[in-house]
Amino acid sequence: MERENPQVPKEPRSPESSRPHSRRASDQGLIQGDLFPRIGIDGRDIGLIIEVRRSTRRKKTIEAYRNGEKVIVSIPARMSQREANQVVDEMVKKILHDESALDSNQLLNRALLLNSKYLDGKAIPVSVEWSSRMSRIWGACTIEDRTIRISDRLRDAPAYALDYLLLHELIHILVPGHGPDFKKLLNRYPDLARAEGYFEGRTHRPSGDFDQLFDE
Repeated sequence: MERENPQVPKEPRSPESSRPHSRRASDQGLIQGDLFPRIGIDGRDIGLIIEVRRSTRRKKTIEAYRNGEKVIVSIPARMSQREANQVVDEMVKKILHDESALDSNQLLNRALLLNSKYLDGKAIPVSVEWSSRMSRIWGACTIEDRTIRISDRLRDAPAYALDYLLLHELIHILVPGHGPDFKKLLNRYPDLARAEGYFEGRTHRPSGDFDQLFDE
């Protein structure tokens, strides 16, 4: 004869406790000083602490900055957790991307490498620098003093597009204009079509005006 197991009376569950835990967590607003998971551009843990600061004085504006090993993001107090998660992720990725952008010395070294690889070392620039004054064009080369300027709007450009632009300006040290000799040297770049497609996609100009995007 089987013995019946005594039934342990269950405590009554409140309506709130019957909700899925994930839903309750998502319904709760972030509080001052919340720490998000440590993330990197590729999704790996990079040991970076992200602190979110809510402000009742902020209505729409968002601010993010690096402070040592911590990224501090200030957001409006009324922003939902879902919105905050998305905004914080985007701001942290932007900061990490900006930090990975080449500085002027690295930009010059990159140009020297391209000169050696595609131009037989014949186009040696004196300087290659980012410029914040170039709103109409992407790059420019002053042939007389062999200086190159690259629009800082391209700090987020992929490497193949930036290399194309650097090579374009390097060629002008050797060849003025965009004639057959210029095209012959530029065609040495293996990602030519891909890079030109990238710049065409980022630019609103009439067709047939492409070369003017790179030179004043």
